[in-house]
Amino acid sequence: MNKYEKLFAEIAKKTEKNEIEWKQVKKSAHADLIFNPDMVFRQYSGELKKGNDTYEVVFLEKKTDDPVHDFAYQRYIPEIMIIDDKNELLVTITDSVIEKDDMLGLLQDIEEKNDRVKKLFD
Repeated sequence: MNKYEKLFAEIAKKTEKNEIEWKQVKKSAHADLIFNPDMVFRQYSGELKKGNDTYEVVFLEKKTDDPVHDFAYQRYIPEIMIIDDKNELLVTITDSVIEKDDMLGLLQDIEEKNDRVKKLFD
């Protein structure tokens, strides 16, 4: 397991145990840190505590034109950003290092546990 997989596993486990409280934020939030922010259609934010440090974890959902199909279709891109307390981007996790299905599994957990959806289902 590489360092990205370990970090992703920690985020997924803490999400499952409700140790990360997720909230849906405006899709324009963090635009200064996001590559192609105009592609974001939804994002969630939560706090990851590691020792005495706290990091912001941002789960992005993006859509982009798919070059495989001559840009006639759009494809879905999940992305996770880790941001420090100085609002500096530390790490970006994409489906190039974590299986897309695993990222979608985390997304499903986040969707069910975020602050807005919890109210909907209660």
